[in-house]
Amino acid sequence: MNLNMQTVRSYLGQAAQTAKELSSQAAVAAKDLSSQVVGAKCLRDYTVQGLTGSAGPSCMWKIFAARSRKEGISNPSASVWILDKRSVTEASRGNAKVAEAFLQLCRKDAASLAKLKHPNVVRLLEPFEENRSQLVMVTEAVTASVADVLRTRKASAAGSSVAGSLQLSELEIKHGFLQVADGLHFLHSQANLIHRGISPEAICITAGGAWKLAGFGFAMLAEFGNSNPAEAAFDYSDSSNCLAQALRPALSYTAPELVVGAQQSAGGLFSAADIFTLGIVMYEVIGDKKLLNVGQSLYEYRSKISAFQQVDLSAVAYELQSLLGPMLSVTPAARPSAISITGSQYFQGDVMLRALRFMDSMIQRDTMQKAAFLNDLTTFWHKFDDRVLRLKVLPHLLEEVRSEQLQQLVLPLVIHILGKQDKQDFADTLAPALMPIFQSAKGDTLLLLVRSTPTLMKSMPRPYVTSMMVPLLLRAAEQGDPRCQDEMLKQLPSVAEQTEYTTLKSELLPRMHTLCLKTTSASVRVNSLTCMGRIVARLDEDEAGKMLQTAGKVSAVDHTAPTVMCVLALGDAISKQYGLAMAAKEVLPLLTPLLVLPALSGPQFSQAMGMVKSILGQIESKRARELEVPDSAPLSAVNTARPSSNPSNTNH
Repeated sequence: MNLNMQTVRSYLGQAAQTAKELSSQAAVAAKDLSSQVVGAKCLRDYTVQGLTGSAGPSCMWKIFAARSRKEGISNPSASVWILDKRSVTEASRGNAKVAEAFLQLCRKDAASLAKLKHPNVVRLLEPFEENRSQLVMVTEAVTASVADVLRTRKASAAGSSVAGSLQLSELEIKHGFLQVADGLHFLHSQANLIHRGISPEAICITAGGAWKLAGFGFAMLAEFGNSNPAEAAFDYSDSSNCLAQALRPALSYTAPELVVGAQQSAGGLFSAADIFTLGIVMYEVIGDKKLLNVGQSLYEYRSKISAFQQVDLSAVAYELQSLLGPMLSVTPAARPSAISITGSQYFQGDVMLRALRFMDSMIQRDTMQKAAFLNDLTTFWHKFDDRVLRLKVLPHLLEEVRSEQLQQLVLPLVIHILGKQDKQDFADTLAPALMPIFQSAKGDTLLLLVRSTPTLMKSMPRPYVTSMMVPLLLRAAEQGDPRCQDEMLKQLPSVAEQTEYTTLKSELLPRMHTLCLKTTSASVRVNSLTCMGRIVARLDEDEAGKMLQTAGKVSAVDHTAPTVMCVLALGDAISKQYGLAMAAKEVLPLLTPLLVLPALSGPQFSQAMGMVKSILGQIESKRARELEVPDSAPLSAVNTARPSSNPSNTNH
């Protein structure tokens, strides 16, 4: 037994090493592949980056991240899809006819994407392009296909690390299939198409977490399929090579009515074939088990289909079993429509999913409906995980944040979620959406933003502190609302720490002095002086002197205890920061007259006196050390250095 286990471990180690080498080779090949398309016309305005996933028949399309260089574009993220003709030729084993048929299938896919316009269909951004060695198309940003998710799930189970973007929660998967069902409803009811190729390779996941349909190479008009059932079905008798197999949908994801010799369609309902295959994919992704694991064996397929009415669905929850049962019926007429699937209890009974569903169509709702929803969302938004908040909740909230009627409901949610995001997210998506709000905010909205300064600064790259937070604080100072001014002064020190000194000196400090001298609000005056004390460490001596001048002007007319104590604290901070010379020349002359003001209580006087005594004590200690004469000095030198204590030597 020990020997067998050692052998197994040896084989596993060799397999892991081989997989690692193949993965490395694939990465190099993908890098070479992307470098060869730089000259493509459709990529003139794009920078091609790393490989993110694959899709299409046999996952032959390789998907690369890209960024647009076009000016003024709100979302520069995109994906470049590349299909290498050399790989097609190799897979066809030299069969030019098969290779050309496969390329034609991929051209049809790209042409369909150009024609179909729907939120749940992958969006083509640039015209499809073909050269001698490649097919190239540019789409909205796509991170992976569901096939990639399944592959990485297996890799994770085997102990390999998996990218966070491919680790999907149950809610994400559930929402994804709901979006796919919406896409099928569009195809069947509006586009009058049958997809015929629903599979993990034909469902793409965008950078925003949306699941969208692609892989339209097998699509056909529903009317043609229903009137020509023989033409709609596929012949799986030929399995000569891998590429020939890719000229038809994978048998494991094909409805029986689309398989020649398996079963005839009943009632001319070929659109129901998409429902069957969607059910197959749902069970595999959610239950982590393949229902029709038949490879290319037509015999095994027929055998499993003949017993499909008793298929075991126990790997998924009962609610999903109730939905999948009808979807997987071998009788097309017994399957539900796509719109019926979206209204099933499995989807509608999930409150979190219904919230995501509402947000998908939020732009179509009126203000009262949005307000009611946002009120409810405040009670459970924290139940969403961080990835769902970033990808599926925040973008919809940012769409509504410009509405003045909804800002007080939307902004708190946005700011709470913002605290869970990283700084790159802020630069890419949040800054463009929030900048107009920062520039126009007033009243309660302005107050909310200023109060949220710690959360905002934690989430934004440093350059945005200068471009967004500094103007926001200046706006709060100039609005004339004491609430905003008070909050601005409380937040200014933290902003000052991350602001260039020239900006602090030329923009923020003058506003602070103006507020302190001109305000009629006692709290604004006190907060101004407190703010000065908190930022002393960032100032040069000249600016510290200006603060003492402002404090002197204020204390000359405002003898209230809070103001006096703030002036005393400011003087104490400046004396500690800039030394005893400044303390003696500028601080003490300001502080000592304040000691006799009647507004001070006993404890306040004691505290104030302690500050002054501390400064005097430091001056005394320093001067004593400077004037101390060494023990070895002559007595005459000591006598001449010290005043005589004899009264007769004192002039009267």
